[in-house]
Amino acid sequence: METDIPLSQVMVREVVKGDEELNLMDAAKLMREHDVDSIVVLSNGEPVGIVTEGDIISELVSKDIKPSTLKLKDIMTTPIITASSNDRLFGIAKKMAAKRIRKIPVIDNGELVGIVADRDIMSVSSEMNSILEELLEINVEREPLGIEDEGERMGQGICEKCGSFSYYLEMEIEGGLMVCESCKEEMEMEAE
Repeated sequence: METDIPLSQVMVREVVKGDEELNLMDAAKLMREHDVDSIVVLSNGEPVGIVTEGDIISELVSKDIKPSTLKLKDIMTTPIITASSNDRLFGIAKKMAAKRIRKIPVIDNGELVGIVADRDIMSVSSEMNSILEELLEINVEREPLGIEDEGERMGQGICEKCGSFSYYLEMEIEGGLMVCESCKEEMEMEAE
């Protein structure tokens, strides 16, 4: 079972967007109308930034500014960090954590095609954890978990290289990763 899926399978395709000249009052109304907490900022139809509800509140309250006097371009986060619909969920989750961002617009061939939020990732992750938990419970009677007599074999779980569930994880010596048989063979061939 593959746990590292492409963003195209989890991204939200309906993205709320607004021109960089849109004032914050109208942007907030647009966000409320679509029940979202962010807006992708466009300049000449191209995504150039992102503004969240938190950005608006922080900017307006901290400076006691009237919302109609500022535009999206004044407070947007730029340059925009993006992903492709073919990017893998695991890699994007790591990128979002490293950059400390909660949303990432998805762009293919220069066109905005979706957006992925941390909650989208968490919903997939919790769903996968539930499925894996059920699989482990089903198989616990067939094959005991833990170290077996064969030395490096460690039991079942998620391969740390490909993200697939495997009944036969092994410790890959050089990298110290728990990997499935296929990944272990692949890593051994790469090392030669």
